[in-house]
Amino acid sequence: MLRHPRRRLTVAIAALAASATLLSGCAGDGEAASSSSTNPVSGGVLKYRTTGANLSSTDPAIQTGYGPTVPIRSLVDSLVFQKEDGSFEPWLATEWTVDDRATRYEFTLRDDVTFSNGEALDAAAVKKSYDALRAQGAKYATANEWIGDLREITTPDPSTVVFDFDSPNSSFLQASSTTPLGIVAPETAALSYEKRQEGTTIIGSGPFVVSETRGEEGYVLERRDGYAWAPASAENQGEAYLDGIEVSTTPDNSIAAAQLRNGDIDLMHNTEPADKTEFSTNPDLTIRREPLPGAALGFVANPKQPGLDDETVRRALALAIDRKAVLQRASAIDVPATSVFAASNPFWSDQSDLITTDVDEAERLLDEAGWVKGGDGVREKDGERLSFDLIYSPSTISHEPNIAVVQAQWKDLGVELKFGSLTAAELNQRLVNGDYSFSWGSGTRPDIDVLRGNYGGLDPGLDQIFSAILAEPDQAARQELADQAARTILEKAFFIPLYDFIQPLAYRNTTHIPTLEASHIPLLSDAWVDPS
Repeated sequence: MLRHPRRRLTVAIAALAASATLLSGCAGDGEAASSSSTNPVSGGVLKYRTTGANLSSTDPAIQTGYGPTVPIRSLVDSLVFQKEDGSFEPWLATEWTVDDRATRYEFTLRDDVTFSNGEALDAAAVKKSYDALRAQGAKYATANEWIGDLREITTPDPSTVVFDFDSPNSSFLQASSTTPLGIVAPETAALSYEKRQEGTTIIGSGPFVVSETRGEEGYVLERRDGYAWAPASAENQGEAYLDGIEVSTTPDNSIAAAQLRNGDIDLMHNTEPADKTEFSTNPDLTIRREPLPGAALGFVANPKQPGLDDETVRRALALAIDRKAVLQRASAIDVPATSVFAASNPFWSDQSDLITTDVDEAERLLDEAGWVKGGDGVREKDGERLSFDLIYSPSTISHEPNIAVVQAQWKDLGVELKFGSLTAAELNQRLVNGDYSFSWGSGTRPDIDVLRGNYGGLDPGLDQIFSAILAEPDQAARQELADQAARTILEKAFFIPLYDFIQPLAYRNTTHIPTLEASHIPLLSDAWVDPS
């Protein structure tokens, strides 16, 4: 039985030093503006621009993309907090135990937490919050995948909540630290899925509340009075410094970049490659240089599609990519992928020996497999053209110039690639139906389980590894299994990696973000902006 005692609510000096190191050296070569304050300042409104799907919704359970999650994290707290180094500390739970098979998790809750509507946080509220997600099934697909094979939630007393699983789930502690599994008030848990999407109906225990919705154009958050239960790693243990947060959804990345330069916004998510490069040398701005701590970016193959059902073809496609050329088109701060995991994932290990370029070998493999170039230059076999499509959400549009480089390289090989963005509903439908060749692979979950969503069900041997991972609570043993999973995915070319996704969060140097969780989501209760 593993026990994690409560820690005093003091600043974790080592974690904050690490955070400072990560944030330093990210700005341009010049000095920050002289008006920048090193001491927190109360007041002011942070203006944040985001991109992604379902932007009119503030429901944390559907916001699994990085950009929308940044402000929504401030509405809800989680049972535990995952620090940047991957370790865990108390948040709403003061301590927890996990049995040896990772089938039972018992959390002891704080007794001083309230939701913004005045309801008390207790074991019954936590149960209702999780039960509401489970009741909606596929509508909260990602959240329920992370919850896993949960049999029941029991509440022996008001301060104790117990999760019992039918099969091992060693990733549940990490899942319980995420925003999608953040705890909402019983009033919100009782709502229908549709009501939860209306913009102002989400009630949590976090440091901010939704005060205004602007539909697809964004919303406004307002500081909550009386907040006093931040995790120990947070510099600010009390109410947020900011008066509020204005969230906007300017669709054009270049326009948003100009707004950031001009000071019309303070913080933005998603930038074009050219803007990333310019931001990295702009003395008034900071852009984070660390890869998101989940999975590398690239193409996830659908092996049920003609052509991609042949491992030889998938391997040829992977070998045909010149990643140096892709990175030259990307930006000055992107870095090559060295695994299925991003280099900042706690379970990363260097597997770059499996990510190579050999166009001659790619040609040989396709010839050997019987694919012959037709009159239009596209290879054919038994009446089938070697033509594929790549689908993704609008938040991936900024990567299209890089994807076009791959398109040109595959064209020289005799392979056609078509690509384009879809709405959230269209993308989900195509993925569910298996109506696609490749999907854009990514993921910001700093856990070994980030792979299972994309690659579960593709290969019996791989599925066995995933099952072993979920059944293994020991960190060292999980690392060995993580290496096996990543190597299998690369060797069988279920994933064609391109590069690690450099954090697209950019901000003015008058904006201060001292604390981040493991997923690189900032704690905005800690943030402040210098007075204008």
